[in-house]
Amino acid sequence: MSDIHGNPDAHGVKFGDVVVTVDLDRFDCVIRAPQPGPVMPVKKSARFHSLDELRGAYVEQARRFAKDPQNTTARDMAQAIKFAGLKLKNHQEGKKR
Repeated sequence: MSDIHGNPDAHGVKFGDVVVTVDLDRFDCVIRAPQPGPVMPVKKSARFHSLDELRGAYVEQARRFAKDPQNTTARDMAQAIKFAGLKLKNHQEGKKR
């Protein structure tokens, strides 16, 4: 795991309880979010390696939030995914020039 992903407190951007780290050199991101656990919420992380993966995850989280507007984790996840996708897309387009 890169230093960026290994230290979300220093390199992450928060959306509510969700934290996203974006590594432009590796062209990936890690999103950490609380999930219900057996006793208390636990942090779960997901790594995305492409814009297509991010698009799919965004659609799913946006659908969950639309279905249940009280689901703030889904809203925060959608915002974090959108943020990461835009950063990666802008970086990719900048390299093509």
